[in-house]
Amino acid sequence: MQEMESREKPEKATVTISVTPRVKETLCSLKRGNESYSEILEPILYTVAVSESDEGIGAVFLKSVYVNDDLKKLKKPIPLKVIIEDNTLILSNSEFKILVTCIDIIEGLEEARLQFADLIDIYTDHQPMTEGAVTFGKKLMDAVWA
Repeated sequence: MQEMESREKPEKATVTISVTPRVKETLCSLKRGNESYSEILEPILYTVAVSESDEGIGAVFLKSVYVNDDLKKLKKPIPLKVIIEDNTLILSNSEFKILVTCIDIIEGLEEARLQFADLIDIYTDHQPMTEGAVTFGKKLMDAVWA
């Protein structure tokens, strides 16, 4: 027990790992603002775990969305769970209320961008709104780089 405790590292501990230049370049391209490598890698590792545990399930990441007809980068990519059912892809994210059925992933990501844009229009431009609707609208806008 004592040996195990000595191996545990505090949450903020860092380690150095070797990666190829291509992997490092890809990781750097995924960073948004002051995001750490851990913040980028954690959702990817979680997605891998989901994909391995449930056959036919994986994820893709939405990296940009439409805001007032302009394509804007997200501060943090939104994971969309992917399920393949009868040659149809189902992309979903319950946190941002996105649900898409499509034939190919490119079409699905575009539809997810459009749904996000519709949600911004609904939850930021209409009055009166409930407190929950206002909070969700703020969450949507906070996800996007201005």
